[in-house]
Amino acid sequence: MKNLIGKGYRLVEVCSMTGISRQAYYKRLKKESHDTRLYDQVEAFVIKNRKEKSRAGLRAIYYKEGLATMLGVNRFEKQMSLRGHALKPYRSFMKTTDSRGHHYKFGNLIVGKEVNGTNQVIVGDITYYRNHSNLFFIFTFTDIYSLDIKGIYGSKNMEGKNAERCLRQVMKYNNQYKYNWQLIIHTDAGGQYRSDAFQMMLTHAGIIPSHAENCLENGLAERINGITKNEYLIDYNIKSVRQLNTVLKHIQYQHNEVWPSSKLGWVTPRQYAQWTDGLSPRKRPVKKVKEIIKPNKGFI
Repeated sequence: MKNLIGKGYRLVEVCSMTGISRQAYYKRLKKESHDTRLYDQVEAFVIKNRKEKSRAGLRAIYYKEGLATMLGVNRFEKQMSLRGHALKPYRSFMKTTDSRGHHYKFGNLIVGKEVNGTNQVIVGDITYYRNHSNLFFIFTFTDIYSLDIKGIYGSKNMEGKNAERCLRQVMKYNNQYKYNWQLIIHTDAGGQYRSDAFQMMLTHAGIIPSHAENCLENGLAERINGITKNEYLIDYNIKSVRQLNTVLKHIQYQHNEVWPSSKLGWVTPRQYAQWTDGLSPRKRPVKKVKEIIKPNKGFI
């Protein structure tokens, strides 16, 4: 209708042609004006959060900022996407696992396992971060129940001593150094996790080792890698290992205590851990590690 009026038609003529009353027309104009102001308001939240984390997801921003009192999540995502705030997917290509040899190889002990608390299964992996002048490697350990990143360490190489440093971070984070064989550490079968030193650490702490046969059997760790690099580190120009580890500590805090997760009902990992730790084991939500259906080699 506004287009017709803009072309010189009188309002009474446009209303006659469209069958809409002038009252309905002004009501629609008022609603459009209200919606525009509303979308401008919520867009300001998107812009603010994207300045802090350029790949912050729209739904995460929605729950972090408590925008449910202003509009529904689907409407929010649709309108912000129309305004150009949808994220493009990202991809990763470098291989960081060398599982040759048979020294200290273990089976997958977590597939199909049910957990009802923190420090029952922790998954670990290695990823890389490359910018225009440097290549770094990042070791992580994440609790599969609360999604807390409990260890995160950056280095210029993939040596096993870095996996050991990252595991020490887990123990410090938990303020616990003995686990009485109640905790499983699940990783790929890379040499870093099969070294004598790393296995000795596990034995002394009473931690059970578990190995994935492929990346599909370590999906959470792979997802944390993607989040670390493509939602956080993308906003930095890292020039040294020291700077990298300072930033990684900030990322750990942001992930654990600031940004809500869809996997946890849109609360932060720290909030989820505190809530479930306060419940008796029988009343805690139970999570089952997804079973991977291996493809039939004879299938074409």
